Amino acid sequence: MRSAVAHKARHAFTLIEVLVTVVIIGIAGALIVPHLLRAGTLGVQAAVRMTIADIVVAQNEAVAQQATRRVVFDQADNLYSLTDGNGNVIGATWMANYAEGAGNYVVNIGNDSRFEGVTLENPNFGGQAYLEFDALGSPVEGGSVDLVFGSFRYRISVAPFTGRISITAVAAGP
Repeated sequence: MRSAVAHKARHAFTLIEVLVTVVIIGIAGALIVPHLLRAGTLGVQAAVRMTIADIVVAQNEAVAQQATRRVVFDQADNLYSLTDGNGNVIGATWMANYAEGAGNYVVNIGNDSRFEGVTLENPNFGGQAYLEFDALGSPVEGGSVDLVFGSFRYRISVAPFTGRISITAVAAGP
């Protein structure tokens, strides 16, 4: 009689098979990862997410205070701020560590190292460079603003009446 151990087949990978697999994964990673993480891609996407969050803050602030609130985009200085209906910047004590507008709700995209190279372009909300929410949280006019880094351009659009926010990746202009 033969022993049961002698008939048991070995189910394992050889060293060559493991090495070939590791080499293939390494080559695939070397080709794909840099494409996914191009310089600036993450910065512009972070700027888009933060801008959207601040638009929502302005909308919620309008409802909570039962007063007009605006997100004012300043393309020339590459920043935006949250203001009341008279243009007074809203205080934000948690922003006191930022150099520009210390203690005020001002976001300077150009001076923030997280968004290096990102620019704010084409703010247009009914012909104005600001998005205004009424006391019910509805935008007075719909419109859009672009955030750009090199060949990456993202358009943040706000629908009139509903305030629905959408993001579109668009081809950057020349």
